[in-house]
Amino acid sequence: MKLLPTLVLAGGLCSVAALPLQAQQLRLPVMSPTVRMRQDFSTSYIELAYGRPSKRGRDIFGKLEPYGQVWRTGANSSTRIKFGEEVKFGGQVVPAGTYALFTIPDPKEWTIILNKDTSQWGAYDYRPELDLARVKAKPRTSNTAAESFSIMLENLQPAAADLTLRWDKVRVSVPIEADADARIMAQIQDAMKTDKKPYFAAAQYYYSTGKDLNQAITWLDESIKQQPSYYAYYWKGKMLQKANRNSEAAEAARQSLALVKQEKNEHSRDEYTRLNEQLLKEVKGKK
Repeated sequence: MKLLPTLVLAGGLCSVAALPLQAQQLRLPVMSPTVRMRQDFSTSYIELAYGRPSKRGRDIFGKLEPYGQVWRTGANSSTRIKFGEEVKFGGQVVPAGTYALFTIPDPKEWTIILNKDTSQWGAYDYRPELDLARVKAKPRTSNTAAESFSIMLENLQPAAADLTLRWDKVRVSVPIEADADARIMAQIQDAMKTDKKPYFAAAQYYYSTGKDLNQAITWLDESIKQQPSYYAYYWKGKMLQKANRNSEAAEAARQSLALVKQEKNEHSRDEYTRLNEQLLKEVKGKK
């Protein structure tokens, strides 16, 4: 019986001795968690990676992050932004690639910087000679304070968006634009030289962007020759309607309705039936 306390004590001593090793294995909450995001944009994407600090009762701009000094624009490693294609960043041309995103806060005008050195921790080794672009942006004041710093892509359009930084009561935005049309037109031109010509996709793009309707209709006819489909006939009808060729548009809608009856997917069948019936109503009695 006297051995038991000794064994318990020995066990307790072993536990105490093991504590430092166990503490190294703990998974603790991260004060400034890393955010990684990828957004489809234009014909490619935009990626962001940054540490997201919190306010925690502190005064941020002018205090924690001094005015007039280069800020890593987040926490921990420097913030990184990657463009999958050439863009205009605040009006300045930026080639596809990955860049460090730095800022210089100011009460009246921020400086947003894209720098070629993406391997930095913070902004301690920031070198202005590696800047690719510097953009001025006016800060806006919000009524409510954001507890956590965030970088977002707002007002997203097919080839345009605003990169918005927000923390505390401050918001700063920089416009990003891409010339998607030039790339898509180049893709179409190259693809039409191959054996697998994208007739349907090219026709839809021409229609949606207000380009040559006759060319779009010609491509749709080629698509229908290869594989007649209710959706190709429907879109041919829409293009003919836009070209004021209403009797031909009505005929295309009727052909689409005949084919859609064979569609096994109930939702697709109902949707294209509705669309074609609507198209017929719109062109009825029009020449």
